[in-house]
This record gives sequence, structure tokens and C-alpha cells, in this order.
Amino acid sequence: MLYGSLAAIDRTIKILHSLGYADPNDWSDPIPVPPSSAAAPDHPNQWMVIMTKTLLIE
Repeated sequence: MLYGSLAAIDRTIKILHSLGYADPNDWSDPIPVPPSSAAAPDHPNQWMVIMTKTLLIE
């Protein structure tokens, strides 16, 4: 999960992709964080994305 502004989330996803950690398509669409959420008490206009990564274990 990532929390932050849309710009910060986009930049972080690109950095993680460049490091080979996750494909950008592994992330959900941005979801607005409710203003009363504990994740963003003092930061309005916060967003979150969730990564789903499937690993093949043989």
C-alpha cells in the first residue's frame, strides 16, 4: 500500500518499477482516503493504491 498525493504515488510506482520490484500494472487505481482516516489526519487530498503481486513458486 502507498499513501500520498497522486504525484508522490506515481513517482514511487515508477521508482519501484525501475528497481524491478513491481510492474505499474500491479497497482490498483488511486482511491481517495477519507479525511477522518487515521492514515491522513492532517493531510487532506490523500490517496492510496494497493499492489497485488502474484508469485509463482515451483
